[in-house]
Amino acid sequence: MKEHIRRCIYIIEQFNYIRPIAAILSLITLFIAVNTQNPINNDGILYLKTAEAFIDSGWQEAMKHFNWPFYSIFIAWLSQIAHLSLENSTYVLNAVLLVIIVTSFIALIEELGGSRFVQFLGALIILSHPQLHHYQHYIVRGFGYWAFSLLALLHFVRFYKYLKWKYALGWGIFISIAILFRPEGLVICCFGPLVLLFRSGTTPWNKLGNTLKAYSLNIIAISIIITWWLNMPNRTIAQLGEFRHLSQLQNGLMLLSTNINEKAAIISQSVLNDYSRDWGLTMVISGLTGLYLYKLVATLWPVHTLLFGHAFCKRLMPSEKGIKKVIIYFSILNLVIPALFLGQQFLISYRFLMPASLLLLLWTPFSLHHIMQKWLNKKTVFKNNFVFPILSLAFLIMFIYAFIPPNQSKAYITIAGKWLKQNIPQQSKLYTNNFRLSYYSGKKFMEWDVADNLIIPGWSSDDFVALNTKQKHYEKIKNTLSSLKLKPGKIFANKEGDIIAVFEFIKDKSNEGPNSVKN
Repeated sequence: MKEHIRRCIYIIEQFNYIRPIAAILSLITLFIAVNTQNPINNDGILYLKTAEAFIDSGWQEAMKHFNWPFYSIFIAWLSQIAHLSLENSTYVLNAVLLVIIVTSFIALIEELGGSRFVQFLGALIILSHPQLHHYQHYIVRGFGYWAFSLLALLHFVRFYKYLKWKYALGWGIFISIAILFRPEGLVICCFGPLVLLFRSGTTPWNKLGNTLKAYSLNIIAISIIITWWLNMPNRTIAQLGEFRHLSQLQNGLMLLSTNINEKAAIISQSVLNDYSRDWGLTMVISGLTGLYLYKLVATLWPVHTLLFGHAFCKRLMPSEKGIKKVIIYFSILNLVIPALFLGQQFLISYRFLMPASLLLLLWTPFSLHHIMQKWLNKKTVFKNNFVFPILSLAFLIMFIYAFIPPNQSKAYITIAGKWLKQNIPQQSKLYTNNFRLSYYSGKKFMEWDVADNLIIPGWSSDDFVALNTKQKHYEKIKNTLSSLKLKPGKIFANKEGDIIAVFEFIKDKSNEGPNSVKN
């Protein structure tokens, strides 16, 4: 068995097409993920509506929908160039971004000194990563940020190694594009090149000059933006959209401190007794730290976290021309950004931790390769030598899972929305508690839920109600809506007991009112 594995390793070491094959496989996994009837995520609907607003009315209207609309603008441009629907344009764009993520990840492993087999392990890890696979059917601007921040880092690493202008320009271009997807890229853009000041083998003046090279394109871009803004009539800081966060950096740090201290005071007064009131701040910080670590491990994935810890402690990543120092520095920056956000907002999404997770994943193929080499060097296959077989099985399962179509448990929402689009009059309003349902129906959306309010504002007899609820609550809702002069209609359900229940107003003019129907 081990002899066969050695032969496979030899063949892989001679193989020159790891990145192209990985790119093709990533496209296959994306196609499988999006080729379902599951509805678009809520953020995705917002981005599509912003793209539609940009096509119809231009920049200013897009800004009204979302104040950082560049992802939506890219979608709109691709739709106009390729003559595709906005939704299909998004998936084409995401396919390109996913290929950039996968190939840049493998290229970074190569720059770190990883052999072709280690690159092969890296391809296996990134293609099968559960969290990255989870977001493949989502429409999220994070894909663009992850892709271009990795591509920017790849060029920065090459600039760190070779100090050539083309790599400095590549860094500047790609980190600028990353910023267009998510504004927190500004932090990476501002602080990332400072690691050049600690590059060994150069004089202090050369270090300063190389750092300015890395900043050069961004300095030019910022100068153009400032000049453009200064020449705008009736200019306000709001016209820069989320660029205003640059001027609020100090206030943001003050908000972090104020927010944590306020929460600590609340805990001290409401939860702790006289003997433990001094521990309020400790409880807040420890709670946030625990939440942060849990989310980080869940994003990175437990198996990958263990492999990262093993590689980091054993120093298995090669120190190729100081590149490891750069990766560690950028990893810290990407860990600090979501930590500050958590301290300010007291919430954090897995998506915010993906940039840091993608960098921490760079350690895992080196760990897996080291464990495999130890397994190959022992005479036994399983006896006292079972770690690598277990890890191999785990990654094989994750890799196969990446090619399995996702659960279509929410397809009933899409089906219900399309049915409503085809079967209710164009002028009708739709009262619903599901934002995605309103998108697929294409009707004027009125947010309403019988659980919150027994008054239906501004209804007419041509309008419809469609509520997302549980099957067990249907009878109660039906009885309540009957008293509001609505009759039950079509029901759409999944196997988990979730339903979309459609109701229509009883066509009785005497019951129709200009504002509401009351119980």
